[in-house]
Amino acid sequence: MSYTTVIGLEIHAELLTKSKVFCACENSFGGEANTRVCPVCAGMPGALPVLNKAAVMLAVRAGLCLGCKINNYSSFDRKNYFYPDLPKAYQITQQDNPICSDGIVTIGDKNIRINRIHIEEDAGKLIHSDNGVTLVDFNRCGIPLIEIVTEPDFNCAKQVCDFVEEVCLRLKYAGVCNAKLEEGSLRVDVNISLMPKDAKIFGTRAEIKNLNSLKSISAAIAYEIKRQSEILDAKGKVIQQTRRFDEKSGKTSSLRQKEGYEDYRYFHESDLLPIHLSDDDINEIKNDLPELPQERLTRYINDYALSPNDATLIIKNKEFSDFYDKTVMLYPNYKGVSAMMLGELNRNINNDKGDISNLKFNPKMLAELIKMQNDKKITRSGAKMIFAIMYKTGKNPTDIAAENNLFLKDNSDEILEIAKQVLAENPDNVKNYHAGKTQLFGFFMGQIIRKTGKGVNPETVGNILNELLNN
Repeated sequence: MSYTTVIGLEIHAELLTKSKVFCACENSFGGEANTRVCPVCAGMPGALPVLNKAAVMLAVRAGLCLGCKINNYSSFDRKNYFYPDLPKAYQITQQDNPICSDGIVTIGDKNIRINRIHIEEDAGKLIHSDNGVTLVDFNRCGIPLIEIVTEPDFNCAKQVCDFVEEVCLRLKYAGVCNAKLEEGSLRVDVNISLMPKDAKIFGTRAEIKNLNSLKSISAAIAYEIKRQSEILDAKGKVIQQTRRFDEKSGKTSSLRQKEGYEDYRYFHESDLLPIHLSDDDINEIKNDLPELPQERLTRYINDYALSPNDATLIIKNKEFSDFYDKTVMLYPNYKGVSAMMLGELNRNINNDKGDISNLKFNPKMLAELIKMQNDKKITRSGAKMIFAIMYKTGKNPTDIAAENNLFLKDNSDEILEIAKQVLAENPDNVKNYHAGKTQLFGFFMGQIIRKTGKGVNPETVGNILNELLNN
């Protein structure tokens, strides 16, 4: 039977605050287990939460950059469930009155609706060992999160991945979250169901938890479509449940029956006051928003005259785009910097399996190299050689050019004598050139440059050779 796939997402993004959401413990990744814990985030009886104002500001930023309505009133609730990594046996979240709602993010020609964005605290982390022992690290308890909940507007894995990429990009540009899926600072829960073509009622959904890469998202969706379609084809019934995805096997497996609203026994969080945001508060945060990716794309195309394709490639990585902006501020050759970064820089990063955030050189050095090439102090091939050395060593491009004899020489008398010598050594080729084989001009150029050395100016060689051959 043919089925329609229906997918909705819950994206959990860690906020870039200095401290946790309800206490003063440091908000950072990694470190020794259970070293960033206090009575509040450890859930000790009588320890009272105090809301982190920065978390509220970042949640509003997230809503603004994702096209949401920012609600003037929002409040906190307790979501009750027992799990070893949740020491209070409840999670503080926003169920009834979220801080953001009713957003729209356009992906291609499709509008994806965001139902809500709410603030909540993260749970701890379970560490499973090979001997069957499970330990708990509470460092992550109380880390401030936003949960972005979409409507079930997706029909395939590509739409989901495109949306997740766009959300990651916007949150990075807005300074809300570093969106490092591999570190778990952004995690995706996929709710997926199948229904017969032309049916009006959604099928029973399964939730795949904590997917932390686009590859895993695609593979989990593909497997779950296959699993559910086989059940339905056999006239079976899909069970509503929470599942996990195993990257090694490429399969999902059941974790537990999917809880419903009633199972969580939500009730108002009495230890925290509601959040009241005036329109002036919201406008102040809006005016303080950094330049977002679409705005930067427009600037690159309209102001810098970059092609839409090149501009899109640059903004896809915020750190890459920031490096580009810093470079063109120093030397505003917009297309030259774009060509060098999209060409040589990307090539070296890919070959080295490196990262834009760990470069050994800075924008000033890249600007200097491009200016040297544009001022015709070095050749294009010389610039590539210098760049490769600069990438590996972090040396100044001027010093590299001097050490490797890459500055262009422009001694016309010396070049003239060598050119005459090359032509005298190749009389047959000179005759063939005059007989119409003009492609031999390149042969003569190569011979002259080989004899004069790699620092010779090709333009000067070309002018002298043209004078000798055609006059």
